[in-house]
Amino acid sequence: MSQRQTQWAATAAALVILFVLGWAYRDEIGLLVAGPVVIAERAYIGPYPAQFLPAILLVLEPTPEPPPPTPMPTPPTLRVGLSVRWDGSGYIFFDGYSWRPGTHLTYVVDQQLDSDTVRVQGEYWYSPNPLGFDDESWYCDYNTTTNRAEFCSGEDDPAWKWGYYWLLPTDRVPVSGERLTIDGQVFNVTGPHTMDTGAGAISYWQLRNRDRFLMVSTGNEWKQYVEAGDARLYYEVGSGLLVYSNVKRTFYEHDESTSNYVQYEELISQRAEPDAATEPAAEEISAADLLAQLSAAGIDPATLAAR
Repeated sequence: MSQRQTQWAATAAALVILFVLGWAYRDEIGLLVAGPVVIAERAYIGPYPAQFLPAILLVLEPTPEPPPPTPMPTPPTLRVGLSVRWDGSGYIFFDGYSWRPGTHLTYVVDQQLDSDTVRVQGEYWYSPNPLGFDDESWYCDYNTTTNRAEFCSGEDDPAWKWGYYWLLPTDRVPVSGERLTIDGQVFNVTGPHTMDTGAGAISYWQLRNRDRFLMVSTGNEWKQYVEAGDARLYYEVGSGLLVYSNVKRTFYEHDESTSNYVQYEELISQRAEPDAATEPAAEEISAADLLAQLSAAGIDPATLAAR
């Protein structure tokens, strides 16, 4: 083979090799020749050309407006002329003997002492009164902003270790499912509930004590405890006024529980607002009238001792 023929053979072989290599790497070479636009288009892998894909925008959902706050009920203003009365029935069982006293309680706002203080006159008496308990009378100066007593006549009996409000202070707001502290004791709250007292329907919060607590101790071997759930207080929604109470006190001897107990329940029976022309008369309610009022409120006095 001549020198010229040898050169043509080598050139042909080189061309064949370049063709084979070019065919094997044709995609990469095409991207290098076409430039960055084609590279960007080739970045999309899918069944449709990238330029025909719909535009997708991230649209944020509008933030919903928060619900308006639940308006808090306005507590009653302690003004001259407000008067309230409760009538009730008690059961005292001790060493096989029993007594059934009747209870009567009134509060009357009778004086305006200054711009934010009024005087509230209270009376408590028993009828029937089989054990000859003394009548009680007192007065307290109440702050009309807080609904709290700031001064009361007389001195507290040290034997009594717990008491409850006839009108909730403004910083005691019941909420269903939550707990409320009354004179240092924790109560579970449910409601609102509704009952008919005989003078119209009342919407109320029910409070029941969570724990046992000491109520009366005279320093001797006898004490009176309120077992868990044995104190029920109903406060009117909005006004915070006590409309019904049922408290059972179990006697303990030398710190051991006994079968002796004292239980009272009281229901609101009369109420006069400050602008009313009349006030509740301090007359004794008959047993028949009291039973009728309790029955109208859905309370069965016959099961008083059983609850």
